[in-house]
Amino acid sequence: MYRFIHSADWQLGARFSQFGRHGTLLRQARLETLQRTLALAREHHADALLIAGDLFEDNQVDNTLLTTVTDLFHAHPDLPICILPGNHDPHTGPDSIWQRRPLLDAPANIRILREAGVTTLADGVCLLASPLHQKRSTTDPSLKLAELAAPLPPGAIKIGITHGAPAIESKHQPDDFPIALNAATRAGLDYLALGHWHNWLEGLDENRILMPGTPEPDRFANDASGNVALVEITARGHPPRIRPLPVATLAWRTLDHDLLAPGAARAATTAALAALAPDAARTVLRIRLHGAASPATLAETRAWLETALAPFPITQIADDTRIALTPAELGDLQTRHPILAQVLADIDRLETLATGATPAAAVAVTPPAAPEPDTPDVNENTLPLPATTPLVATPLVATPLATTSLADTPPAATLPATPSSAIAPSATPSLSATPPAATPPAAPPPADTPLTLAEAQALLAPSRADLAQLTPAFFAQLRQTLLQTLQEETAPDNTRP
Repeated sequence: MYRFIHSADWQLGARFSQFGRHGTLLRQARLETLQRTLALAREHHADALLIAGDLFEDNQVDNTLLTTVTDLFHAHPDLPICILPGNHDPHTGPDSIWQRRPLLDAPANIRILREAGVTTLADGVCLLASPLHQKRSTTDPSLKLAELAAPLPPGAIKIGITHGAPAIESKHQPDDFPIALNAATRAGLDYLALGHWHNWLEGLDENRILMPGTPEPDRFANDASGNVALVEITARGHPPRIRPLPVATLAWRTLDHDLLAPGAARAATTAALAALAPDAARTVLRIRLHGAASPATLAETRAWLETALAPFPITQIADDTRIALTPAELGDLQTRHPILAQVLADIDRLETLATGATPAAAVAVTPPAAPEPDTPDVNENTLPLPATTPLVATPLVATPLATTSLADTPPAATLPATPSSAIAPSATPSLSATPPAATPPAAPPPADTPLTLAEAQALLAPSRADLAQLTPAFFAQLRQTLLQTLQEETAPDNTRP
């Protein structure tokens, strides 16, 4: 029987810049998790540790980190450690991290699989490696494994290792190293160790293909990460026995706080924070605010949360609330800032057309809740969290929302500019050779009238924005930015004498 630990996607040296100074805690946690994994390998009498790509964040990490990692591996001289370059740390040649001195002089138990080939792990056990040499490719890297397996003895246990995305329909990109779902069978492998995706994925190719996910979670969405795989193969052709071993240092947690019922929400959040408090130092905590609230209520809630979250080193406040203005506030806005009031009304009309959602009419300017933003609203006491996920690992904090413009919307099939004549529903091509008489421009429709498609196209054309990219989250952020700007412009300047 051959027993080994399969891991991948450590991305040591990840900067976590969205966490500000707390990124150091997240980087250190990954090294603690690596130490824990090495200890588990010894505890379970593993014959080897396989790292299926992306041990490092990229080829720019510093040599101090390389030395730290090789020292950790050197502390386990009897454990063979086989490392495959992945898409984050591809073996691109002389400029690759794998050509740096700390790795060229690595301890004897470290085997860096820089090129495709076969390594003998034990008598009758072969490791077939297909490393990556670039960041993106449409080629299936597992194809090389079938070529490598062909000349091997038929009775040898064959373990493959490569890095890429299982070619599951609608779940992979064509240039993301797509790997056939029968890659293990096609190459005659007993097991195929993959890396790339950050959540645990098993059950492929009669359970001979496994993606263990990242051992240390790196975002809230990765709720199936934080493990390495303990794999046992009893004999050639026998199905592998696979068991996840939890190793994560930090837990990423999300709490929802609904301002539609502020009293109940505060009580529930207080109880949840009390339950998490014993592990506060090892929790990355996100509070998601939901519901409609006035600016004053939202500010009061945030002030309370800043105190309540003090025991947690890293926290994030993700603001999915609707900005609700009372009739009096809306009337005052229309009187003192009519242009801004009209812009907000135009945003309502655009949103109705783009999303089908109807904002809360004349009583409130209410952006719909955003779908779990991964770049949340942040203030000086809270840091933004990495793109997207409710799950496990270290605390985080919130900061002011970045200014949004239509030009920041990702490009897609951009709507063509529509001539102004197309905005009038009655405008039709003239069959007469005489050009039609000029007509004055139509007055803008009332604020509560939904925009026609032609009107929306005409509004969006100057910014080159795509109608399909205008999501509820976009509109919520745009409204909030406008109102924050207004508050900043009208706030008294206390710095003047």
